[in-house]
Amino acid sequence: MRTIVVTLALALLVPLVTLAAAPRVAVVYSSWPDGKNSFIDEYDATLAGLGWEFEKFENVDIAALVDRLDEFDFVIAASVGNYENPQDMTPYRDQWLAFLEGGGCLLISDASYNTALDQWVNTFGDDFHLTWATCATHREKTPQSAAIRTAGHPLLSVPNDLPPLLRMRPNIWAHIDSWPESWQSLVTCMDDKSLLVVRPTGKGLLVASSYYAFRGETGKKIAGAMLENIWFYVSQSSVGAQITNLHYGPSRPGPGVATVGLRNTTDHAVTVNAHMETTPAEGETAAGDVVSATLEPDSDKTLQVPFTLNARGVSTARLLFTDQAGATIADWPTQLTVPPAVTAHLKRAHLYPTVAAPGAVGGPADGQTPPLEVSLRLVPNADDAAGELRAAYLIDDALVRETTAQPETDLMAKMPSADLADGEHTLTVQLKAANRVAGEAALPFFKHPAPRFGVREDGVFLLDGEPFFPFGFYHVSQSFDIAHRAKMARDIAAAGFNCAHTRIMTLDGYQDFLDECAELGVYIVTEFTAPMYETVERYRDHPAVMAWNPGDEPAARGVSAETIFERHDRFKQLDPNHLTYTVICRPGEYRNYARGTDILAPDPYPIPNARMTMVYDLLKSARIEALKYDTTLIGVLQCFGGYGGWKRAPNARELRGMTYLGLLAGVKGIIYYTYGDGGWVVTDNPEQWEASKALVPEIKRLAPAVMDGALTVLSEGDDRIWAGYWDYEGSKYVVLVSDNEEPKAFAVPVAGATAKGLFRELPDVKLADGQLSGTIPAMETIVIQVD
Repeated sequence: MRTIVVTLALALLVPLVTLAAAPRVAVVYSSWPDGKNSFIDEYDATLAGLGWEFEKFENVDIAALVDRLDEFDFVIAASVGNYENPQDMTPYRDQWLAFLEGGGCLLISDASYNTALDQWVNTFGDDFHLTWATCATHREKTPQSAAIRTAGHPLLSVPNDLPPLLRMRPNIWAHIDSWPESWQSLVTCMDDKSLLVVRPTGKGLLVASSYYAFRGETGKKIAGAMLENIWFYVSQSSVGAQITNLHYGPSRPGPGVATVGLRNTTDHAVTVNAHMETTPAEGETAAGDVVSATLEPDSDKTLQVPFTLNARGVSTARLLFTDQAGATIADWPTQLTVPPAVTAHLKRAHLYPTVAAPGAVGGPADGQTPPLEVSLRLVPNADDAAGELRAAYLIDDALVRETTAQPETDLMAKMPSADLADGEHTLTVQLKAANRVAGEAALPFFKHPAPRFGVREDGVFLLDGEPFFPFGFYHVSQSFDIAHRAKMARDIAAAGFNCAHTRIMTLDGYQDFLDECAELGVYIVTEFTAPMYETVERYRDHPAVMAWNPGDEPAARGVSAETIFERHDRFKQLDPNHLTYTVICRPGEYRNYARGTDILAPDPYPIPNARMTMVYDLLKSARIEALKYDTTLIGVLQCFGGYGGWKRAPNARELRGMTYLGLLAGVKGIIYYTYGDGGWVVTDNPEQWEASKALVPEIKRLAPAVMDGALTVLSEGDDRIWAGYWDYEGSKYVVLVSDNEEPKAFAVPVAGATAKGLFRELPDVKLADGQLSGTIPAMETIVIQVD
């Protein structure tokens, strides 16, 4: 029997809300895939953060869990929790229903398989029966297809506001397609189907969720808020009224008010007494006044419960409900965090001379450093909030500007940097209230001369000041010997590629490799097995160095964005001449990691599980996030398959289509994954190797237009065709990518006099009356020059 008991102290991580009697939790997982237990730890960090004790059961040991259901308050089925070695719950129907009716909670994550529904939930009876189907969120993979509508239900808002988290594009591939009237849908997808349904059962609650893979920063936030809300909803019966909303207001030192919405769902009058107690990390407890309300049947009331926060930082705030005799009947602690008076972040802490894009107007002149941009939030003491507030900005202790400011509002300011000397400087942001400095934050930043590898204002790479389009391959160096890594460099250089992503294994083994790459004209992005900072210091002056990778797919590996930002800053201080590079495999995390890197490198691998056009949608969404921070974009595109979740590699048409879809989405470089890893070597797969090599002359031919031309997008999937053109030196270079399984006629607006196919003959293409028309073969990509 495989059961795992985890006991964690409450202080390990700070929970948002913890009920006085934290639930006892059982987590059910399966060994998917092929005994690797990929989701065994999916909820560990979340439950640790809540301070909830939990025990894990493999689904094959479900009988042992069922025998002990009376020991648990909450059962969570993890993603694919009953997928491998599925267990039929029919023999345990009565025990599951008794668990729910007695006040238990059952959450089915990833309710997207028959093993979760037909073999679990649906065994409870006909009025529990759910079905599932593939969702538009997964089929189309666009921001529009990920839009949701939410119901006005306290489970979505008390104590955490869940809808904004759900809109951060978490993992979805199917929706709940049908459900009986006994269920209520709380979240609706673009197919007008449900992503989250709930069914009260006795005193308990059954929840089925299409959301899955609650990992990374976004996943943990969603999971924590969802679990808290579910437990809060089920556990409030002792209050005698349903809590419909709970808000503590602005977290600032001094007096505050908690707003508590109540609804009496009983058939008799209910009197509720509430007060709050707050205790800072260091200091005495402050008790607020008791507030009472009597609710008639089927009525609502709002309580304004006063409290006082005596210190900044974390305070424990307890919302207590008492009976008429003053005895506590419910006690909900929460951690209220009062932020510093000034919280500030620099958009870019490392400033370089501007290189403007061709035809750019406005902005700094070539050679000038751009303004220093800072985002900030000011949180005054409660007594100061009503008066005039001012924000002062000082560089190296000299006042640059001062403005009026609003509290608890996201603000942004720019300061000139052109006249600063190269080197380290400090921006100090001050909050001024009642003619005094009420708080400040100091932010170091650096002004550098022009680097060897840089980024133009429009995201185009620069090598010694000249536009450069990186085009290359990954090499998973830890899977091979040093000779294989050198062979990779020679092979891709012979094919015409100009960059590679590799790993340094030992400090002393890299010099010869970089020397050869420099001779070959292959520039290297390096990730680390050898000590990263020592590596940067040793090799920062090598001519083959392009960029440093502070950690592969950090969001998937539990490495926080803050950690990556710290590494980025350290790299830039050690080596301001080269770039930093961050790969993100989870679209919901693009926004979290786009700020602390020079290069955001999403790695969408759709084949054979999704349409190749997923590449365009995900790279476009990444581009939107990258632009907010002047971060550039490299597409890490799929050139592997036949193992793991990728049962085949992209064929030649798909590889070519994904490459051009990346260009249309706005990438400024492309690196294929992979030349070689533990399950793939591209030179052993002729179709993919020859197809990738064939793209080299095409990219070289188009690179000047892609880098220096103006892109106009013509179609983002109309008739399953993606199209756009670059206007460059009097010609328009038109790209059309078809995702149709049969030839398709097209007509797109392009002005010009003549049209000809590039890279292949296109005899039926016509240009007339400002329309470019013709037929594009099935699953093909065509390039047309219009003059």
